[in-house]
Amino acid sequence: MSDLESRIRRLEDIEAIRHLKARYAEYADEKYTDDHLRKPQEELDRIGRLQAGLFTEDAVWDGGEHFGTYRGREAIFGFVRKGGWSFAMHYFLNPKIDIHGDRATARWMLWQACTLTAGDTPCWMAGIEDDEYERTSEGWLMSRMTFRLKFQTRFDIPWTEVRNLPFHLQDHQAR
Repeated sequence: MSDLESRIRRLEDIEAIRHLKARYAEYADEKYTDDHLRKPQEELDRIGRLQAGLFTEDAVWDGGEHFGTYRGREAIFGFVRKGGWSFAMHYFLNPKIDIHGDRATARWMLWQACTLTAGDTPCWMAGIEDDEYERTSEGWLMSRMTFRLKFQTRFDIPWTEVRNLPFHLQDHQAR
């Protein structure tokens, strides 16, 4: 492969990973109606399957102490089909994507407007995601996603006062 072909492939790989992350956000946000209600469970399951399908079979979704850790595509599906929100809009920003042959890493900043189902509480959430990717016969897939919460706070309370709004995700504890 020539230098030019290698450079073009690298750029195509970076764009494919951006597209993969955009689909992840799209599926995460598609679970809610425009009037901020969770869609019926049958629809959540369909969307959850699509979202979990963006991961390798043995992937890890690591949400840390706030959201738990899920190992394998089926466990990830079990988590993403539920969720503690009645509304969310994910904005993945400032990607830093590095390609290493058939593997890649990326760091994303997450800015999210969301509504917790508990108390119908509107929130801002910010965090950092460190992802690992593999090139597969299906294209690029996530093999590990590690989320680090920076803050989650209500709209009406500054994050300097309440950095991590208490919420309960008992249904989503790591198994």
